[in-house]
Amino acid sequence: MHLFSFRPSSLYRLKQPLWTIKSTIRTLTDACITSEAVKSAEDDPAPFMVDSNDSLMTAIQSCSSLSTLFPLVRANLPQHRAQHIASALLRACNIVRSCAYFHPIHMESYRQQLLNHPMFDLLCHLCEHRLLELNFEDHVNILSALVKLDIRMSSSESPFLRHLFTELAQREYIAKFDLNLLHRFLIAVVKKSNRHLLLPLYKPLLERFHQLLIDHGPNHNTASIKCTIGVTHLLGMAIPLSKSSSSDDTQAPSPDIFVRLLTLGGMFPEEMKTWIPHVMANWLQNLNRILWFDLYLILSSAKRHFRPLNELFESAVARCNSELDQEQDLIDHDVLYMICALYRHSKIKLKLRLNRRLHMCLDRFDPHEMCLLYQHINPDTCNDWDLLARIHSKLKQISPTNDEYESDFWPMLTILTEHINKNIDYYTSEPAGADFIMHLRGEIERMKSGPNETWFIRDQHLTILTFYLKYALSGTAIPSNIMSNAEGVISQADLKDTGTLLAGYYNAASLLSPHGANMTFQRQIEQIHRTLVSQKKEHLSNLSIYPLSHLVNFLSHITSSRYNIGTPLLEPFFERLNSYDNQTSLSLRDVNSLSLLFSHSARLYPALLDSMCSTLIDTQSTSLRLISTYFRCLFKVNYKPEQINDLCSLARHLYENKDELRSFDMLWLAMTTTGLFNQIDEHLLNDIFSLSFLDSIDQISMKRHTNPLGQSLFRLNQIVCIDQPQLNIPWFNDRFGLEVVIPDMRRHWQTRHTVFDHVESNLTTILGGREYVQKLPVSPYFHEIDFECILRLDNRKPVRFDQYDLMKNISGDKKLEIPEGCERVAIQLTTPNHYCQNTNHYVGSVEITFRHLKKLGYRVVVLPYYELSAIESSAARYRYLHNKVFKNNQ
Repeated sequence: MHLFSFRPSSLYRLKQPLWTIKSTIRTLTDACITSEAVKSAEDDPAPFMVDSNDSLMTAIQSCSSLSTLFPLVRANLPQHRAQHIASALLRACNIVRSCAYFHPIHMESYRQQLLNHPMFDLLCHLCEHRLLELNFEDHVNILSALVKLDIRMSSSESPFLRHLFTELAQREYIAKFDLNLLHRFLIAVVKKSNRHLLLPLYKPLLERFHQLLIDHGPNHNTASIKCTIGVTHLLGMAIPLSKSSSSDDTQAPSPDIFVRLLTLGGMFPEEMKTWIPHVMANWLQNLNRILWFDLYLILSSAKRHFRPLNELFESAVARCNSELDQEQDLIDHDVLYMICALYRHSKIKLKLRLNRRLHMCLDRFDPHEMCLLYQHINPDTCNDWDLLARIHSKLKQISPTNDEYESDFWPMLTILTEHINKNIDYYTSEPAGADFIMHLRGEIERMKSGPNETWFIRDQHLTILTFYLKYALSGTAIPSNIMSNAEGVISQADLKDTGTLLAGYYNAASLLSPHGANMTFQRQIEQIHRTLVSQKKEHLSNLSIYPLSHLVNFLSHITSSRYNIGTPLLEPFFERLNSYDNQTSLSLRDVNSLSLLFSHSARLYPALLDSMCSTLIDTQSTSLRLISTYFRCLFKVNYKPEQINDLCSLARHLYENKDELRSFDMLWLAMTTTGLFNQIDEHLLNDIFSLSFLDSIDQISMKRHTNPLGQSLFRLNQIVCIDQPQLNIPWFNDRFGLEVVIPDMRRHWQTRHTVFDHVESNLTTILGGREYVQKLPVSPYFHEIDFECILRLDNRKPVRFDQYDLMKNISGDKKLEIPEGCERVAIQLTTPNHYCQNTNHYVGSVEITFRHLKKLGYRVVVLPYYELSAIESSAARYRYLHNKVFKNNQ
């Protein structure tokens, strides 16, 4: 395989706004391409300076593929100086990275081809022996290039890389770094597989960064500002506030604000436990002196459920209200970052105040700032249509054909297509929203320079294709030049891109009306779907393409969307999970993603579930909340892992140590341990059935106008009353059962399949009349039963129901009344939803319901859907039901 480096001839120069510097991979040009390059703050190092008389260096730097570079190096080995060797090494790394950018699905094969090539190994060997002839800038460039290929410093495949790092980690080298080299070195070290190397060097790197800031003072240019922000992010801290040379003893010292500490803490979770209390105290103590920009960075660096940040968020809200109450003239940037920090998660009252303030200063924001504002104020978060109309009017200034603002167009388009919860209604029904979508379509149309020319890079093409799928106004056809490149772009799409395109496809398909659909657009989206299916099925044969974490994220993204995904594409991906055995190394994040995935899709994979259980037991940082998420999965799929007793013991230990837990998680934890595992945690159950907990459940349910907590509490009450009567926990859910559960059952019955009607008709014939068949009764504890009959034990004759009041136990002592000499038969029909996907294994709720009915005194007769569907004739179905009711004693 030959690796070729290429770039479209009309690529624009990518300019990143200061507030969202992102990594942009540089594509290396062939000899015929001009010297203009795509640059970014984290891009490749500048090439070695070429002596006009050094033809060998010029030839090395003009190579555009390994097939031309390595023969050139081999033919000129005697003439190579250290600079030639280092330049060839850099060129080889950059060629592979360039090709992998446009063909990401082949990244691993490209990387292995380079690492296994004898000439690359020789270059590393030669460079290692001639390091003294290179300066430390060359060392940093080579280190950065190798690490970007995901070569791990701790692995056996990179002795040269470890040698390089050991040399550069010396204090005398760090003291010589400028901002650019410091930035590149940190990028290399903070790579996911090497980040453990940062902690011992944190202090000298931080000291060097402080010194560089002092040396630069206010004399920053654009490049140094980008490097400064990049280093700030990588070191996990903010630029320290400058102190005046003439100190005033009466003035409090400037606070040392570690704004990005949360980012760094994600790399070092153990150290984070020591750092965060001190930093939280500093933040809260100096809250009124922290710039709103810094507060925005702090709150955006961690998820909102991170407990210590909730207090900081509430304090920031109080500060915001105070400043708005004083009606002081806030500068525009303060308003901007105040909104960015608080708007998305604030309550409606504060949003209304921020909306009024924003109306006052909106016209003074430039398009860069509007793009940042749009991330937080859009139809997903804001219901002020006038404000949204003004924002969209100003966003129209952002154009890919405008040199000054074109770099803001792609983030804006990405934000628009990512957030679709309310956007789709707003942009199809509101005039200002529909006008904005048509404006974007017009901008995209103006960009095309020819019907067959690739006029944007892969990521941009995917963004535009997703945009046309998600915002299919009136079924307008996708432009031909986008469709002409769609197949090639989809073939290069990774799993995340594939998931986004699939979601877009289902959105486009759902919007097409059967009568007014544009036939061209309908054929286009069907073509896109066929391409997605065929391309991804082809790649499934290569197991190394999709790591487990990527596969899980892809499936979770698709199955958790609001679309009903029924494509044949997903089944092979789910089947791929069976290829991972107990030796698979799982992280806690994988356990969480798999638990949510299996809970949603009811998939039973015993080997993976056992491995997930082992990971939870063996990992010291396991939280009780994650165990609860895993237990919810086990309850859903009805499975008991091999080490479940050890995990239950760990859960009890964590609960006794007051590990924080939500009400929702407490209920699932108790339901699974008690109902599925038959293990009692009396401390947990006593807390759940306390008056304070029940009162909190009522308040939460009323506040959210939903009853998921009520349903879970109802289910747990069933379990403990029937399975654990010795606990003496009372039944208190009669009202919930009568007002919520039974009406839900009636609605459920109305959607039943015609098979249920056939079964009812045959049962009526078999038993001798409708008076012998009870349709949709309930147990004393409100278990749903499809049909019920009473049979005499001696002669198997049916008994009329009107002789008995079968509902009196609903509000009575809950004991099932069985007539003397008779038995009560509960006949249950199953559907595919009663089983895990593609199996005959019951899901947990069905298993527990059948067990409860037997304990209450019913004889349970189960009619599996797959047996009924296999019976073709009415006579055979009659015989089948007769045998089940009268002969099978299940």
